[in-house]
Amino acid sequence: MSRSRYIDGGVGLAVIGAGSIGTLRAQIAHRHPSVRFLAVCDIVEDKAKHLADACGADAWSTDPAEVIQRDDVDCVIVASTEDSHYEPAMMAIQAGKHLLIEKPFTILPSEGEKLLAAAEEYGVYVYTGFTQRFRRRYLAIKEHIKQGYIGDVTSAKATIYLTQAVARSVISRAGTTTPSINTMTYLFDLLIWYLDGRKPTSAYAAGAKGIIHEEYGALDSTWCVLKFDDDMVANLGVSWELPVFWPANVATMDFEVFGRNGVVSVKDDHRDVMMASHKEVPAPYTPDVSMNVALLGSYMPGDWALGEHFGAMQEETHAFINSVGQNRQDPILATGREGFDVLVVSRAVDTSANSGDVVPISWGI
Repeated sequence: MSRSRYIDGGVGLAVIGAGSIGTLRAQIAHRHPSVRFLAVCDIVEDKAKHLADACGADAWSTDPAEVIQRDDVDCVIVASTEDSHYEPAMMAIQAGKHLLIEKPFTILPSEGEKLLAAAEEYGVYVYTGFTQRFRRRYLAIKEHIKQGYIGDVTSAKATIYLTQAVARSVISRAGTTTPSINTMTYLFDLLIWYLDGRKPTSAYAAGAKGIIHEEYGALDSTWCVLKFDDDMVANLGVSWELPVFWPANVATMDFEVFGRNGVVSVKDDHRDVMMASHKEVPAPYTPDVSMNVALLGSYMPGDWALGEHFGAMQEETHAFINSVGQNRQDPILATGREGFDVLVVSRAVDTSANSGDVVPISWGI
């Protein structure tokens, strides 16, 4: 790091991308007391200007370089579409700006390698947005494994399900993404994080071809077995097959980690808070889809209440801003390297699902 002290007078932040997540990041940042300057950008002028007006941004543009290279910007959040992270991320690194890239880190591992090399050269923090690390239940798993309560981890099982409406929203804006790269990525990140750097050496996967495959060519679901060099094994699965009216507005997850001395298990299906109403409830991620029964709390970033946002994305965004302002590495935020590692696993799983072969995973960098 080139700086050895706090940033005087607060943090200047640029948010690239005015979609649902970029909008949320900007609105959260606008409310953070240490953000002294906020710029937003989207290639669609109306979206950029609308977001700037909505969050009281100090500047907006349709050109990422224009906001990234401003002297009053210290850090950047890249929240553009999944297959367009690389160029604005590289601009930010080369401008010496600390960086949070929404998952996936990149689509292509070759792009990820270049970003990591550049970050080391220019001495900037690079993080990957894996919001679920900031939810208490998943952070609790990390802490209790770290404290040795379940002993050496021997196996794990986890699943994550999205509705077809969310899947269509994701893949329509980024046609090269997959259930593994976009969604199961959360499971890969949590698992590798829990294991303190132990990484899988092979992947075997298979997938289902249903409605999403007919419409977009992507698998509807992917199920995999990851094998580690110490004989640990993990069974992970993702499904984009839930009907659009499924009451979990975005995601349901389960996670179990088994060790020699115990087990920790999370049932994260949100059935503990259910609302049924004659008035239709719009889904937060796909507001064009409504339902009469909703499992509240299933929107992964968190929720709005009384005009304020609460939840994992608020805490993650604050952690990034605090890391920059205090010039320190945050212990919970996923690093760029960890985001790249997750991408490597995601690609190996997709290769196996498409070929039917066991795919070795190489950790060359």
